[in-house]
Amino acid sequence: MDFLVLTAFYVAVFGLCTLLYVYGDSPTLANGPVGKLRSILVEIVTLVIPQRFIDAAYDKLYNVLHTRNQVLQFIFAVIVLLGHAVWVKDMLPILYLSDPHANHTFMPMVVVFTNLFFFHKSCSSDPGEITQANQRFYSQVYKFDMRLYLPSRICSTCDLQKPARSKHCSICNRCVHRFDHHCVWTNSDVGGLNHRYFLLFLLTLLGMAMEGVAVGGWSLWLYTQNTRLLEARVLLDDGETVPVNISVVIQHLFLQYPRLVFLVVALVVLIPMIGTFAVYHTYLVLTNQTTNERYKTPAVEYLQDDQYISNQNDKISNEKLNRKHKKKYATSCINDRPYHRGFLRNIQEVFFLDNLKISKRK
Repeated sequence: MDFLVLTAFYVAVFGLCTLLYVYGDSPTLANGPVGKLRSILVEIVTLVIPQRFIDAAYDKLYNVLHTRNQVLQFIFAVIVLLGHAVWVKDMLPILYLSDPHANHTFMPMVVVFTNLFFFHKSCSSDPGEITQANQRFYSQVYKFDMRLYLPSRICSTCDLQKPARSKHCSICNRCVHRFDHHCVWTNSDVGGLNHRYFLLFLLTLLGMAMEGVAVGGWSLWLYTQNTRLLEARVLLDDGETVPVNISVVIQHLFLQYPRLVFLVVALVVLIPMIGTFAVYHTYLVLTNQTTNERYKTPAVEYLQDDQYISNQNDKISNEKLNRKHKKKYATSCINDRPYHRGFLRNIQEVFFLDNLKISKRK
């Protein structure tokens, strides 16, 4: 099959899987054409594959994504190792052949070890676990805004009064200070004490991917120049020769360096996704928000909280708390940034933990 067709197929499948994973629960995808297509595919799969195998695969996938395990940590390490194996096997010989006196290993090694360092810190450092011993301390870090966070809430699992901006992680089974989300790749929570490491991990991962594209693309260009590939001619069936075109060049490169070309294409596809996630978390840090605060629907919690409803009886009667009001309150609360202190102070709070004025007590 033509390499460009394979590439287009890979990009389409990868993009569709990413779209379904990120937005699979949205009403548009669940009920629209994509939802119908997904239902048809599910029916086809259930007809071809026995139900017991589907249930076993679902259980395995659920365990990987919704329980604490090191599967995705191992997969990430393997991906990084394989990518750098291609660097050693395919890129370095081309680079040293073209410029034998240059140092082609220093910067890639610095980038990968920096990324692995922040990955290790994101995996192993304390995100801000709240215990009986330090609950009082964490309760003094942030004030209750009386909208998203109320002092009356108790964690039913930990049996602790929940400090402002905290949340219980059902996967790790702990309450976390300034909870952002649980990351399956790091097998840990992203919270107030390690959000800086997670953001730096994303930024260095983005830098490593961009460097991979740059070095890999430069290696392919050097090979093209060294072999004078662009000056070659193609012999047609009728005996006529014509200059090569881009499609022929790309397919020749794929035949000569399939691992290198695939790596470059894969990184080009991954960079927008990694970059979007890195930019999003940069925005969270700059505005002093968390993923938990932005995407939960606080109106549901407010309507379930008897104290909140009783305090609002003089403004809106319970009979008028309809869908329109719920949407209004959810939108206003999500858009509010009650803990925003200015960009510089927000950065200082996350990276230098200046909101923790005294040492954390275990």
